[in-house]
Amino acid sequence: MVAHETWPYFARRYGFQVIGAVQPSDFSDPSPREVMRLIDQIRREKVPAVFGSEVFPSPVLEQIAREAKSRYIDKLRDDELPGKPGDARHSYIGMMLDNMTIMFEALGGSTEALKKVDPTPVAGAHADYRRKD
Repeated sequence: MVAHETWPYFARRYGFQVIGAVQPSDFSDPSPREVMRLIDQIRREKVPAVFGSEVFPSPVLEQIAREAKSRYIDKLRDDELPGKPGDARHSYIGMMLDNMTIMFEALGGSTEALKKVDPTPVAGAHADYRRKD
């Protein structure tokens, strides 16, 4: 369960199932009936975690997770890079490593393989591509 529809491609590629989005592409709040349907679905499917965005807090999503007895995690990033410019993890790869670590831990998976990924060459690649004229 996610805050809005930013993760379907990732989920399809890596075998995750997104069972719903609280704010679909039009960013409207769900109706009370939709909220109850989502709570029931989370309970029925025993969803261990509901993911929100660090940038866009969602009190509705937090309430849904609480009432469904699921863990609410509002730390995923979809448009703000971690760290500061120049940091090794201040890149798209660094952002996705952070997101995957958060998701894997919340869903009971291992993050050992992620610890071996070095985003440094990607983070610094733009500096090496300057014209020398």
